[in-house]
Amino acid sequence: MEPAKREIVTSMSVKMKAEIMYYGRGLLRGVLHSIYMEAPYEFNSLVRMIDKMEEIFDAKKFPSTFLKPRTFSSAKRVAKKGEAEGHRAPGEAFAPIPFEDMSGTKSTFEIIVRFRQNATWQGQILWVEENLRQDFKCVLEMLKLIDEALTDGEVAEDPAW
Repeated sequence: MEPAKREIVTSMSVKMKAEIMYYGRGLLRGVLHSIYMEAPYEFNSLVRMIDKMEEIFDAKKFPSTFLKPRTFSSAKRVAKKGEAEGHRAPGEAFAPIPFEDMSGTKSTFEIIVRFRQNATWQGQILWVEENLRQDFKCVLEMLKLIDEALTDGEVAEDPAW
């Protein structure tokens, strides 16, 4: 009898690269890269980026989550959605997809999520262009670090106010 085939999850499974192409007036556009996606994922908001990362973590069951996610919907969250949507097994060939205009990249961040405890993430973020690394204890702290890097510490005023 053959032993069951188990997928090996390494520390690379929690490392993602986010390239921010545009950031202004609270709007953001970028591309997320992961070794477990067949192609880069384009996002138009931080919520979409985080949602995609969470989908990958759920599909790989790593890092493990310690709480069941809350939802407004009575329907169950589909954790296996990502498995059919472009994830690949370790060692599979990956051909990077060329982007039309990468010259517009504002900043690049490597995000390493080590734990998913207390209904949030804990890990480390690297601002690639400045080679600055910072630990974060929750997603909100990570988002504030990204915002600080993208605005260079400036507070942007909205002309509508």
